[in-house]
Amino acid sequence: MQSSCVYRECMRNHAAKLGSYAIDGCLEFSQSATSDLCVACGCHRSYHRRVDVISSAQVTHTRFPFTSLRRVKQLARLKWKTAEERNEEEDEDTEETSTEEKMTVQRRRKSKFTAEQREAMKEYAAKLGWTLKDKRALREEIRVFCEGIGVSRYLFKTWVNNNKKFYH
Repeated sequence: MQSSCVYRECMRNHAAKLGSYAIDGCLEFSQSATSDLCVACGCHRSYHRRVDVISSAQVTHTRFPFTSLRRVKQLARLKWKTAEERNEEEDEDTEETSTEEKMTVQRRRKSKFTAEQREAMKEYAAKLGWTLKDKRALREEIRVFCEGIGVSRYLFKTWVNNNKKFYH
C-alpha cells in the first residue's frame, strides 16, 4: 500500500542551546530544486512534521466480523467458561460452533488452604514478623515448614503478603 506524504510546519527548536523553546513559524515545507532544505526557513526536511496522505482508492473497508452485539457477548462469555461447563453446554446446544468460538482463556486456579494450614501459616508468619524480606538465613527452615504443612514457599510468601494487613 503506497502512500504519499506532505511536510507541514517546522518543529525545530531554535532556542535549544539557550535552554528555552522557540520555533520560527514556518508553516509548510517548501522544497528547493536541488536539496532537502526548506526555502522558507532553511531547515532540513526532517525538522518538518510529516503527514501521510492516503488516497481514497487505497482505503479498504473492513466489515465487522460479528453480526450482532448479542453474538459478541456470547463469544465473550464462552471465552471465560471452564472446560467442563463448555462441554456440558455443547451437548445441549444444537447449533454448530466454530473453532474461534471454542477458544478459551484458562483462568488461574486459586489456592485453597485448610483451616489448619491457615492457622499454622498465621502463627509462623507472626514468628517471622510478617515479612520474609532478609530471611535468607532462615530459608531452609521456611522450606521445611512449608513442606510440613503441604504448601509451596511461593504460596506461603504470597499468603503472608496478602494477609499481613489483617493479622499484623
